[in-house]
Amino acid sequence: MLLFGLSGCGTYVPDIRDWPNNSEVGAVTMVHAIVRSVECELKNAVTRVVNNDVRAARLRASHRTYTDFLNDWGAEVAFTFTIDEKTAVNPTAVWMPPSPASAIFTLGGNATVSADATRVEKLNFFYTVKDLYLRDGQVCDASGEDPSGSFLIKNDLKIAELLDLRITPVVTGNATAPSGDKNVLSHQVTFEVVTSGGLTPTLQLTRATINGSGTFLSGSRDRTHDLVVTFGPLDKPGGGKSLIAIAEQSHAISQLTSGYTTGVRSILSR
Repeated sequence: MLLFGLSGCGTYVPDIRDWPNNSEVGAVTMVHAIVRSVECELKNAVTRVVNNDVRAARLRASHRTYTDFLNDWGAEVAFTFTIDEKTAVNPTAVWMPPSPASAIFTLGGNATVSADATRVEKLNFFYTVKDLYLRDGQVCDASGEDPSGSFLIKNDLKIAELLDLRITPVVTGNATAPSGDKNVLSHQVTFEVVTSGGLTPTLQLTRATINGSGTFLSGSRDRTHDLVVTFGPLDKPGGGKSLIAIAEQSHAISQLTSGYTTGVRSILSR
């Protein structure tokens, strides 16, 4: 079943989602689940980090909170879905004509035909940290989303850890609080799943062997789901619609790097 599903790979535009959910509805459902799941992780991460800081401030002599800078920050989120499908057919044959007992003659031949198709989809979303912060004990719940389409769904993507890594050095006095226009936090997560299969029917005749070696038919499907999250100051404090220039540049460079890495990985796997 796996091989028949892969046998046409590389000869048409790949589906975003795997069979048997490879319909348009299945693709839309998967992307919705990914976006919803990541949005919930962002909201819960920001809320947990800020609330922990507020509770800790009550025990500090200065009563200082260290997450106030997030009030004028935002988060740029990019999803990249790369699907690469390949099919290769490699028939081989060995012919053994009648030969004298003192001599053995064989004639071998083979041919290779391959097809490769790649599809890349990119989605970008923007949030302000104020919009992400949940008040009054709210919790964003994505537990109802089906996780079978991607590892980005209902997975601990370590976004809260990213924020803690920036705030903790400030709390301990080893770094200053973010200020000005040169502070950016970038986080990237990539999941890659490769499915492959092969089939070699062998035919043994009196004077010939068909497909006696190698793989006659092979197919593979490589799915890469990439997430880039960039935190940075808003272009307009108090309610900007984008991040400052350096943060936007960092976000764009991260996406380019992600695409380049995925492309190199695909080439090396061929």
